[in-house]
Amino acid sequence: MSLRHLLLFLAFGSAAVLPAAAQAEEGRSAAPVRDEELVRRALQTELDRALTELRLPGEAAPWYVSYDYIDGMYATYFADMGAMMQDDIDVHRVLRVEVRAGDPSFDSANFDSFSGGGVVTRALPLDADEVAVRRVVWLATDRAYKDAVEQLSRKEAALESRRSSKPLPPAMAKAEPVKTPPATPPTFNPELVGEAVEHLSAVLGEYTELEAGQVVGRDWQGTRLLLSSDGMALSQPTGLTVIRVEATLRHEDGSRMRDARWWVVSDTTQLPPLAEMEAEVREMADWLIGLKTAPVLEEYLGPVLFEGPAAVELFSQLGGAELIGTPPAWSGMGDLSEAPEPRPPGRIGRRLLPVGWRVVDDPTEAGLPGSFEYDHDGVPAQAVVLVEDGVVRDLLNSRIPASPESKSNGHGRSLAGDRKEAMLGAVRVTPGRERSERALRRAALRLARQTGQERVLVIRRLEPPAMTEDFDVFFSGEGPPPGLTPPYEAYLLYADGREEPVRGLGFVGVDRRALRDIAMAGQVQPWVGALDVQPGPSRFHIGAIGGIPVAWAVPPVLVEEVELVGNTGGEKREIPRPPLSPSPAAAPAAKD
Repeated sequence: MSLRHLLLFLAFGSAAVLPAAAQAEEGRSAAPVRDEELVRRALQTELDRALTELRLPGEAAPWYVSYDYIDGMYATYFADMGAMMQDDIDVHRVLRVEVRAGDPSFDSANFDSFSGGGVVTRALPLDADEVAVRRVVWLATDRAYKDAVEQLSRKEAALESRRSSKPLPPAMAKAEPVKTPPATPPTFNPELVGEAVEHLSAVLGEYTELEAGQVVGRDWQGTRLLLSSDGMALSQPTGLTVIRVEATLRHEDGSRMRDARWWVVSDTTQLPPLAEMEAEVREMADWLIGLKTAPVLEEYLGPVLFEGPAAVELFSQLGGAELIGTPPAWSGMGDLSEAPEPRPPGRIGRRLLPVGWRVVDDPTEAGLPGSFEYDHDGVPAQAVVLVEDGVVRDLLNSRIPASPESKSNGHGRSLAGDRKEAMLGAVRVTPGRERSERALRRAALRLARQTGQERVLVIRRLEPPAMTEDFDVFFSGEGPPPGLTPPYEAYLLYADGREEPVRGLGFVGVDRRALRDIAMAGQVQPWVGALDVQPGPSRFHIGAIGGIPVAWAVPPVLVEEVELVGNTGGEKREIPRPPLSPSPAAAPAAKD
């Protein structure tokens, strides 16, 4: 979703602005108006009532109930070419209710029937009224239970045709109960985001050659409370600050050229200085304007050097799914007698990277966007060595089991009503040997000469999946799918150091095997924050400021062979003149 598609969402999909008296003051805490103890008491009362009283005649009782309560403040800002279009600050109090019908060996969850399936989300009242809170919770729990009962029936019917004798995994992996006191919410100081959005938008407004330039920012700070029937009573702080800038320039051939910059951090204190962000935005605008004279590279087959943000997207888009141990949900469509068992996308023992490479996900590293102490299941976060010597040695797991022996390693997270699947947190990718930038470029040119080329393609930035306008990464007609989102910034590097920008490129047939073709790597770069969800098509629908925070530390890499093709994607904007019709007065008179 590009920023130009976000304007309508912000105009019609966001909450109302708070009165001036409720606007955020500098450095104020996002402490809720209502005490968390009141909400916790109301939730516990309704949880106990659900386990003892909630049951339909002749149907399975709920064996598991959980409440995820998110409470805090958020601010959203949107500006277009120097004009502030939206400036909202509001309270966010949302409850996620999950009810599972059945028993610990087999229940209603993890079945895709295109219904709620036992998960319901509701906004809670803003007033400190325990009775009002309990009413919303009870109605939501009742709805979730009825959905769970219906889904359990569908799941039982669908699995009757299952032919495999392999035992099913349990409904949920076990976890030790965690109990904590109410957490203190982080400081809420959104004015820094608003000032940055307004200033960066004004910078874009100086570039009259641009067709469009939007800036969107969000600051969210609050707490997350998990209360469940298996003993979880966990409260922890949560926060996210994000700013995205996107600019568009129209080429004379009709093609739209886009570029973007973004910053994802835990809170406003981690944002870079405004002057640094302005410099990056000006660099982006200058790059786009320079593309007006850049050629379209018709095709390219050879080595490619992925730098900076492009390297992050390379590992995220091609390698992320290979590290996930959560199996997909059983499908509720079609005959399951011939359907394969749902298996995790990741495979232990598969070579993912060259010899010597190592990948570690450690969300316990403090201060990163992808850091957390406990995951959304309430399981303590763990550092996991995923890849050792280039081979996948372990996978990230939530409480959704892939086998009877599966255990969570504290990586289950989700958005809203989605399943709590395993997800990357803070990922460090380390090569067997780190080389200098100069050595990396020399090696790239040497590989290019071996293919008969005097220049090598360097990609500095790839389009993030959330910003894409064309859903063609997995589908491309008769040819192989691209496999990667298209480049924002790419140039040809020559032996004399000259850099020639090129435009309109798209990948052809790239998949995870490209990671095994990495010939050389540079030095691991500083941590970079990003917004993401579980690997798959949902990555393309989270929007410019949606998703779950993740942090990456990766090196620039040289891939031996990648294929790309050029396509302006443009269309002539001039409407052709209609053919001239002869004047009726000039027509010869009709003969009698």
